[in-house]
Amino acid sequence: MAKSMNRLNDIPVAEHFRLREFECPCCHCVRLSPVLLACLVELRRAWGKPILITSGYRCAAHNKRVKGAPRSLHMAGQAADVAVPLNEQAVVEILARRAGMAMIIPYGRRNFMHLAVA
Repeated sequence: MAKSMNRLNDIPVAEHFRLREFECPCCHCVRLSPVLLACLVELRRAWGKPILITSGYRCAAHNKRVKGAPRSLHMAGQAADVAVPLNEQAVVEILARRAGMAMIIPYGRRNFMHLAVA
């Protein structure tokens, strides 16, 4: 029998998301707004593709290290950056708005989008 490795926060929070995807990379703490999660679930359903979270919750120290906004919604668990190819950002922006996202910032050639709820 293969030995399974337990990973901190390796808990399903929705069909296609695990809590660890949203954790701070430096301290592994997590805050996750249920509204943000619901919007991401709907966005994945509408887009029909997996969503890769590149930045979820950020503790204050990590947010400062990455030069995040002082009152970043990442620190409240209300924002996530997701990988989206440049050529799909326009359609994902429309789908994200329909899914209930309050703030959508495409980062063009950097191939990601900032998505947030209020």
